[in-house]
Amino acid sequence: MSVSRKIPFAGGVVDYYCQHITPFEAQVMKRFCGLQRFCWLTVFFKIMSRLGDGSLWGALALVLLAMDAQAYKWAIAAMALAIALTVVIFKAVKNLVGRPRPFETWDSLACIMLPPDRFSFPSGHTMTAFSVIGVLYVLVPGAWFLLLPVAVLIGLSRVYLGLHYPTDVLIGALLGSAIGLLVGGQFIGLA
Repeated sequence: MSVSRKIPFAGGVVDYYCQHITPFEAQVMKRFCGLQRFCWLTVFFKIMSRLGDGSLWGALALVLLAMDAQAYKWAIAAMALAIALTVVIFKAVKNLVGRPRPFETWDSLACIMLPPDRFSFPSGHTMTAFSVIGVLYVLVPGAWFLLLPVAVLIGLSRVYLGLHYPTDVLIGALLGSAIGLLVGGQFIGLA
């Protein structure tokens, strides 16, 4: 997989960041995206990615609401706040950094799904998933462990589908976790 630039950049931080994809990251993407030949795996990762669009978080809120405990209602509020903050932050960072999506700069990489926005860094789906995990870790301790594999699979799906570099997902997970833990911490006395 060779890297060729299709999009001209203004230079500076954006140019540096776009040109410095580590050999390890390129190798991971080459091998992982090489699995796209398996139709069942592609279907699986499309489903995982779509769960990260918001339907999973809405369903989780409904389940917690149905449990009818005041603590869970505060957890829902904390998740909503964490998701809102995450969206604001990842949109701002994406526009600031302006890293193109992998399929835009790597000629041999197929993009299987349409991207929700223009830029790659950080992964908004991953940030959102891990912000929810962070809130659950603080406020609903048993639930975060059950949903952690789903959050990881949402992040992996974004790489598999050609929408993100592994570092987009890794940084998204770290930022999202930090946001979720901070927001969840603000609700500890209420939940």
